[in-house]
Amino acid sequence: SRCFPVPPPPPPPADPIIRDPCVPSPCGPYSQCRDIGGSPSCSCLPEYTGTPPNCRPECVISAECASNLACMREKCRDPCPGSCGAGAQCSVINHTPICTCPEGFTGDPFTNCFPKPPDVEPVQASDPCNPSPCGPNAQCADGVCTCLPEFQGDPYS
Repeated sequence: SRCFPVPPPPPPPADPIIRDPCVPSPCGPYSQCRDIGGSPSCSCLPEYTGTPPNCRPECVISAECASNLACMREKCRDPCPGSCGAGAQCSVINHTPICTCPEGFTGDPFTNCFPKPPDVEPVQASDPCNPSPCGPNAQCADGVCTCLPEFQGDPYS
């Protein structure tokens, strides 16, 4: 065998390429991925329900909430705060706030309820002939007494 050059030493082993198992995330929407010993570990984000890859918000439409709640910013919430005017009462029917003025109050329940004014009794026009100021056998017209036909004398006594 003849002489030949000594081969160069092999290059030192390159650092293995560390691949992040969470890039791209295998977990689906509304989820978070953690690298646990080189394997992805998926969980739903706080405020979201379900199991990855099917994490979802509490609601998307109000029909997904109880009838006395409405879907607001992906949460089932009471729709009353801020819906009605001053002094109004709010109830929720089929996810919708209903504003009313309480008993004894009036006004626009979406702006302001105020106490109802007391019912004013209509003033009875006074009748000068009731009770009659006239004596027997006399008649009254506009507070003036006259003797009936066939009678004479003082119509007031």
